[in-house]
Amino acid sequence: MNDTVQNAPTFGDRLNAIASAGSAAGLRASLAARWPVFTAGKLKELAIVGAAGEGVRLAGLCVQHGITLRGIADDNAAKQAQTIEGIKVTPVAELARLDRGTPVIVASHRSLLPVRRLREMGFVNVAPFLLLQTLDPARFPPHMFHDGLLEDLADNLERYRELGELVADDYSRAVLAAVIGYRLTADPVELDPVVEWELYGPNNLLNYGTDEVYVDGGAFDGDSIRLFIKRVDNRFAEVIAFEPDPATFRRLQANFADEPRVHPINAGLHRTKATLRFDNAGTRGSVLVSSGGITIPVVGLDEVLNGARVSYIKMNIEAAEIAALEGAAASIRRWAPKLAISAYHMPDHLWRVPATIRNLRPDYRLYFRQHDGGIIETVTYALPANV
Repeated sequence: MNDTVQNAPTFGDRLNAIASAGSAAGLRASLAARWPVFTAGKLKELAIVGAAGEGVRLAGLCVQHGITLRGIADDNAAKQAQTIEGIKVTPVAELARLDRGTPVIVASHRSLLPVRRLREMGFVNVAPFLLLQTLDPARFPPHMFHDGLLEDLADNLERYRELGELVADDYSRAVLAAVIGYRLTADPVELDPVVEWELYGPNNLLNYGTDEVYVDGGAFDGDSIRLFIKRVDNRFAEVIAFEPDPATFRRLQANFADEPRVHPINAGLHRTKATLRFDNAGTRGSVLVSSGGITIPVVGLDEVLNGARVSYIKMNIEAAEIAALEGAAASIRRWAPKLAISAYHMPDHLWRVPATIRNLRPDYRLYFRQHDGGIIETVTYALPANV
């Protein structure tokens, strides 16, 4: 581990902080003490960075609660044509006209880099939208990623102690310390020492053969497949790619129309064959929902493979990971494939995903890696003991 990681608060330090707080209310009080300008009685004005879905939602909530919007910024040129709640979206650099004490919220799940940039611009009160959602969930209803985040930490402290014993290396404990630190403090700089920016490319962890059978759960338009093919130098046996969104699936098909080893399937991975409802946003944030959206087929991986070999399974399927692992139980027990499973779509997935994997195969070695600067892309890796 590098010096920055070694000098950061440890996994044990984070658990002690949770224990000292005693409850979610205690953790919330600690957040309020750290970020007083963002508390309900003091938050009177706000600038927003990020004009996608969460930024639009935050702007509407500010108007609803009488919080003056001082600006909305996004460096995506397409967003700059928009007006949100009467505010024209500008480039981030134009926020320089504001007083540096103006509270600024980054409305993006990738918050580290914009937070760092805004602080370098001189803004002293900069935080991700996660802060408002955990500090004041009644006024700022939490996104799925943040819903019950502090309650999970406080109520499942023993589960987290067990998690520290489950992982196979000290670096995984350092990653967990940083991830929990971000959840406790709402400061993405806590993640900075452990971020490995190449998604599903953890340093010195995964080894590949020349005949991999790769299952991509949540293949989107094939971006993670392209990364896989690059890493194996185009030497592999087969890719089985699951994508439930019809429009995105068509892009996936088109992108690999000339590659006979890639087999796209227009379905989501789940526990077993069924029909569920899906929010077809056409983005990586498309999720299963209880109402609205469209109906989509889902399948269990065991039903698709029917005993056939698999060597590597990746799942990024918007909170369906645990159900899909259960639907792949026979394949995992028989073939012991490498696993790369997202562990952030719900707060308790940070411990429930590795616990589910360990229940399926107690001999797996478990690791954590962080692949982005925010709540997203926390991945549990599981490797068979003989790898």
